[in-house]
Amino acid sequence: MKSPSSTQSASVRRASANWSAALVGGPADLLDFLIPLWAGAAMGLDAAVIGLLVATELFVSFVARFPAGLLADVWERRNIAAAGAALYGISCAGYALSTAPAMAFISAVIGGLGGALFWVSIRAIVSESVVSDSFAFPKLMSWQETGSWVAFVAGLTLINILSFQGVFLAASGACFIAAVLVATAIRRTSSPSERAELAFPTQRLRPMLIATALTSLAEAAIGLLLLLHLQMTFALDVVSIALVFLPGAIVMSLIPGPAHRLTMRIGRQRVAVIAALSSATFAFTLAFAPSALLITALWILSAAAWAAIIPIEQSVIAEVAGERAGKGFGLYESARLAGAGVGALLAGISYEATTWQIVCILFAAVIAAGAIITPWAVRHSGVTNIPKNDAIPEITLAECTPERPNAPTHQTRIPEQNEEGETMAMTKTNRSKFTDLGWHLVIFAVAQIVLAFMGWSWIADSFSTNDLSEHLASGGRPELEGIPSFLYGAGKIWVIIFVIDVIWTLATGRKNNQTPKNQES
Repeated sequence: MKSPSSTQSASVRRASANWSAALVGGPADLLDFLIPLWAGAAMGLDAAVIGLLVATELFVSFVARFPAGLLADVWERRNIAAAGAALYGISCAGYALSTAPAMAFISAVIGGLGGALFWVSIRAIVSESVVSDSFAFPKLMSWQETGSWVAFVAGLTLINILSFQGVFLAASGACFIAAVLVATAIRRTSSPSERAELAFPTQRLRPMLIATALTSLAEAAIGLLLLLHLQMTFALDVVSIALVFLPGAIVMSLIPGPAHRLTMRIGRQRVAVIAALSSATFAFTLAFAPSALLITALWILSAAAWAAIIPIEQSVIAEVAGERAGKGFGLYESARLAGAGVGALLAGISYEATTWQIVCILFAAVIAAGAIITPWAVRHSGVTNIPKNDAIPEITLAECTPERPNAPTHQTRIPEQNEEGETMAMTKTNRSKFTDLGWHLVIFAVAQIVLAFMGWSWIADSFSTNDLSEHLASGGRPELEGIPSFLYGAGKIWVIIFVIDVIWTLATGRKNNQTPKNQES
């Protein structure tokens, strides 16, 4: 069991890692979406060169993942993560300043290297808390996915104002902020040289790496198939396609915590089965979905499944690898990239070679295989089926006072007092949430009134528009330029974030209020 000081240190390091994951993960996902569009529209590259540009970054990232894992076990992980974030920021700036294909390819190489250093080290840092907090990786995924959908909303809303160049520079700034955050985190107490000397459990990790590759293959394939289907069959533009994916991305930021609580009740193996079958159902139903609205709803189901299964994979890797988490996540990230590459390739080939229905049914079968392979991987890894937290052990006076003959020992934790204290703490937390929401409402209302008075309010225009769907999909008002145009787009982003803030606060507050009542009954 870790000492309280090391546990607290790991928690502080993990907080910096979570913020950095959001600040880098969002721009990274946004650029993955925008780079092919930018390369064609702004650089004038043809499809073959665009494919080569994307493949270059993926290849460099794949090759660098395993060495990055080895470095994370012999050097200070926060410094490696900071270097990765800085390199990715340089890559984003390089794309923004590119005037020729050569500069774009150099940026791709730097981005691939930076992504490898960053993600392997960040996951290794988070793994330091996995024994004391089994929610470590669900929380990391929530932060990462929150950063992703916020970046998408901001980027696609402001791209008409800032252009590709402005969005890339903003992404670069976020990455450099992440580099500073993780670099200034607390240094870990254990020596890197001690970690490097430990034996590595290759045999126990191999089954989960196979399951990870399969999950990534299915995730990448179904994502690409969905994008192609929306573009080819429904003739949706870029913003409309992003809006189809957006609800699923938001769900992926909200589900990891509740999904992990379910995992702690019924076990990793059962949750893996449920998640795989749910995602397979989505893929099968997608073959016969008649509208983009139904596809959006089905994608939410699939996103919830990924949000449940991916933290399980990462937690198992962390528990098995232990102090050699750098190498463990180097292998994990390599397996993910390899699976994603194969999945994208198979999806593209099968989409051209056969019918849409057959492709969906084929990949539904692949996803369903995860209901067998992932539980098998959990069993063979040697970890417990139901994760446990060892963060707060029960402490008695005998454990913190010198031993004396005939000295009475008294338990300091009294169940009734603990339950009463937990209920009071939960009530205070709910009050704090609603108080914060009240302040958010006041600030939001004042800002929107000012924007409406100046004629720059997106929400005010929503009540006067004749075509609400077109207004929701639009990036802004063409007649506005400069600062007014920026404030108009920022106001739209604020509306979306505020609505999600209200829904999330009400939902979590209601759930917490019901918990004490359930315990009393």
